[in-house]
Amino acid sequence: TNFGERRVPMAKTEPAAPPVVEQSWYLWIVYYILEEHRGKINFFIVLPLSFAYDVVWGWRDWYYETFCTTPHLHEQRVLEVQSQVREWRVRKDAGEPVGKMCTDRKPFLTMGPATRTFKKECRKIKCSGLCDILKIDEERMTVTCEPLVNMGTMTRFLLPRGFALKIQIEMEDITIGGLVMGLGMETNSHRFGLIQETVQAFDVVLASGELAHCTRTNEHAELFGALAWSCGTLGFLVAVEVEIVKVRPYVRATYIPCFTAQEHCLEMKRLSLLPEGQTPQYLESTVYSKDRAVIQCINFCELTWSEWFFEVNPCNLWYKPYYYKWVEGAFDKTDKKTGKPGFTEVLPIKHYYHRYTRSIFWELNDLIPFGNNPLYRYLFGWLGAPKIAFIKLFMTTAIRESVVTKHVVQDIVVPIDCMPGGLQLFHEEFEIYPLLVFPIRIYDHGKHQGFLRRPTRTDGVDGPDGQHPGKAWGMYVDLGAYGVPQAVRDKKPWDFRKALLAVEEWTRKVGGYQCVYADMLQTRSEYRDMFDHEEYDKVRKRTGADVAFPEVWDKVRPELQVCRERETAVKKSS
Repeated sequence: TNFGERRVPMAKTEPAAPPVVEQSWYLWIVYYILEEHRGKINFFIVLPLSFAYDVVWGWRDWYYETFCTTPHLHEQRVLEVQSQVREWRVRKDAGEPVGKMCTDRKPFLTMGPATRTFKKECRKIKCSGLCDILKIDEERMTVTCEPLVNMGTMTRFLLPRGFALKIQIEMEDITIGGLVMGLGMETNSHRFGLIQETVQAFDVVLASGELAHCTRTNEHAELFGALAWSCGTLGFLVAVEVEIVKVRPYVRATYIPCFTAQEHCLEMKRLSLLPEGQTPQYLESTVYSKDRAVIQCINFCELTWSEWFFEVNPCNLWYKPYYYKWVEGAFDKTDKKTGKPGFTEVLPIKHYYHRYTRSIFWELNDLIPFGNNPLYRYLFGWLGAPKIAFIKLFMTTAIRESVVTKHVVQDIVVPIDCMPGGLQLFHEEFEIYPLLVFPIRIYDHGKHQGFLRRPTRTDGVDGPDGQHPGKAWGMYVDLGAYGVPQAVRDKKPWDFRKALLAVEEWTRKVGGYQCVYADMLQTRSEYRDMFDHEEYDKVRKRTGADVAFPEVWDKVRPELQVCRERETAVKKSS
């Protein structure tokens, strides 16, 4: 942005009218092609575009990271953001219809099923240059970076140095800013909590244009506590300092099959609550049916030459089976060393961190149904996976309205004792498999608890070497469902509204949370019942964010006609 240019009054923007889903022969043909030939479209159009993008931007990233990074210009970039915010403030105070503020990042680039439309009514502040890693501090074990650094860049920077983020998210395109201002979890969250627990400091440009350096203990502690899950509605993140850990090149993975839901739930709870040093360093499970699941226990290891030659499985190579399909083989195997069901193998750490990138968890099975076929993998697997952003880019509003009633992307975080009920509810309402299960610590931060309420039950207290020494925590579990419900596959009726409302109501009832990137039908009041807004509201009013930025619910609410219809119905009934 050229801040020396002549200032032109911003045009008044009218609220966007609700999209009309036209019923025409054209849309009927589009729907038919997308539903009946989705694999061909993704293979012949979206996949080549995604591959070309990866090649071009792969070289661009290498060139930029090698020759063009400018961490020394970070302060200048921050000043540019501050200048734009102050200009907005001047116009706002002068009575101009400037709307509220948001970043200039394109909506389709976000990781999630929706392309949010709230930005059409906002003043876009240029933040797209904030994409550099600023410094690594090996004494304090932290890395400081700008918000648009993604997980692929992070692993390329940290792993050669023997480090990784303490909570290293698996999807390469997700940005650090989206994670710390929204949420981020990984398979070691049963030891460290969500990624917000590993943040040491936020640098945020407030509605006044002031730069606030926020930590848990300084004068901005209240703002620090409210930032996670706020989705950028308290200010513009311009830098974040997060914790890192030392890692080894390889991990040993033990896959434990469970043949009943009770066995699965009890074993996951037992393993997640073991003391540090006994609990697996990484822990997750994948549910393949109502009664069958595979628990994955992952620990760093040292290798002998024979183990390196015979046991290492580089699971992310293009010709390899999708990771979740490979893990499913544990049901039919017996560990040679222990004689127990399941098996053990060694994975390169980078392959483990990004194990779901090739298959987009298991969504690629619906996008390209033949993607895991051995012939396809060997001949075309090197093309990689379609970019979620490209899939969303070609999805019109009308198509999105149709697809959302036949496809589920849902994550809920509930107390671990509610895990059996959650799995049963997912089976009854969705019947989508596989399901993702991550155990997660939720900490009690007292008066600066933020959006997540204090755990209703204490499952442990961190010791001197814990993430937060002396603080209590409760063990929760994330349940993730991604895919097409079985009823839709069988071409039977499936009530999207009924299913999702049942899941949301149950989640609120048990004191859980719905992840903000998922489609939701909650009203504003229901969302505020689920999340604690007390500290958030205080900070918004005190900093002026209430007039400068959208409220968080306005940002995470899907752009769906079904959502607007429910909101209207609830208002009429009340």
